[in-house]
Amino acid sequence: MILDQLVSTEADILCLQEVDSDTMTDFLQPQLSRSGYKGVFWPKARAKTMSEKDAKLVDGSATFYKIDKYILLEKQVVEMSNIAINRPDMKKEHDIFNRVMPRDNIGVVVFLENRMTGSRLIVANTHLHWDPVYADVKLIQTAILIEQINKMSERFTKTKACLDKGQGRYELPDENALPETESLQEPAPSMEYSSNTQVPFILCGDFNSTADSSVYELLSKGSIKPTHKELTEYSYGNFSKNGIMHPFQLYSAYSALDKTANKLAFTNCTPGFNGVIDHIWFSKNTLELGSVLGGVDSEYMKTVPGFPNHHFPSDHLLLVAEFAVKGRKEKKSHPEPDFGSSSRRRD
Repeated sequence: MILDQLVSTEADILCLQEVDSDTMTDFLQPQLSRSGYKGVFWPKARAKTMSEKDAKLVDGSATFYKIDKYILLEKQVVEMSNIAINRPDMKKEHDIFNRVMPRDNIGVVVFLENRMTGSRLIVANTHLHWDPVYADVKLIQTAILIEQINKMSERFTKTKACLDKGQGRYELPDENALPETESLQEPAPSMEYSSNTQVPFILCGDFNSTADSSVYELLSKGSIKPTHKELTEYSYGNFSKNGIMHPFQLYSAYSALDKTANKLAFTNCTPGFNGVIDHIWFSKNTLELGSVLGGVDSEYMKTVPGFPNHHFPSDHLLLVAEFAVKGRKEKKSHPEPDFGSSSRRRD
C-alpha cells in the first residue's frame, strides 16, 4: 500500500524516513526502479557499530529521484551527534554527551541537476529525535544539519558543469544512465550560481516538531536567540552563547494553507497523538510553490481512531508539494548613451 501511494504521486523526488536497510535493498529500490527511480540511503549512525545482521534492521532515510529528469551530482550523510561531539566549542559540554550524542539521527543530502533545464537543486531529508522531553536536542540536531548544508551548498556552487547529459554517455551508469528507450531533447547547459543561497533548496522530513517549537522557529525565521526557552537551560557551546542562525529563506509549504479552511490538521495521527510534525521546507527566493496535497477529510476521521489502517498504511501522512524554479534576475547591462561629438553643434 505504501508503494502504491508513492508511485501514484508520480513525484520527481521522494523523501522517506524510518526505512531499514533490508527494506531499502530488497523491496523499495527494486520496486521503485520499475517506475524510473534511483535511491540514496543511509541508516542511522549506530549501524556502523553493529554486526552486519543487526545493522540491516537499523532505520534511516532514503531519497529517490526520477532518473530521466535528474542527474545525481553529489550525495552526503550528516551524522548530527558525531559532528556535535567533535566541534571544538562542544567537546567539553556535558549536555552534548548526555543528551545529543546518544541520539544518532541523520540527514541525507543530495545535489541534483535537472537534465533538461540545467537547474540545480539541493534536497535534504531527515528524521529528528522523537521525544518531546528532548526539544533542545531536536533544535541542536536541526542547527547542525542546516549548518552542514550551508557549508555543502557553498561547495556545490563550485561544482563543474555537466558537459555530457545525453543518453548512454555516462561514466557512472549505476547512478545516472538513462534507459535505452529514453529520448531527450537537447538539454540546456548547467546553471551557475554566484552564492549558495541562489541554489534551490528543499528540506523534507519527520521533524517531530510542531509550529510552536524552536525547530520550526529556527527554520522559518532564520535564527534562534540563546535565551529561547528550549535552549537556555543547557550548554551547547557557541549555540548557547551566540544563538543559532542560517542564511536560507525557508518557508513551510503547508503553511500556505494555515489561513484557509483547508489548514492541515495533522501529519501524524494515532490514538495517543495528533499533530503536524512533518514538514516540507523550501527556499522561497528560488522556488515558487504551486500546490500541495490536501489533508484527510474530517468526516472520514470520525470513523477511525487513527493510523495506520486499511486506507492509510502509515501513521504519518504522505505530504506532496509541487514547485517551480523561479527565473533568475540577471543584472541588466545598458549601452553607454551616444551624445555625439562635443564639438557638434546642437540646435
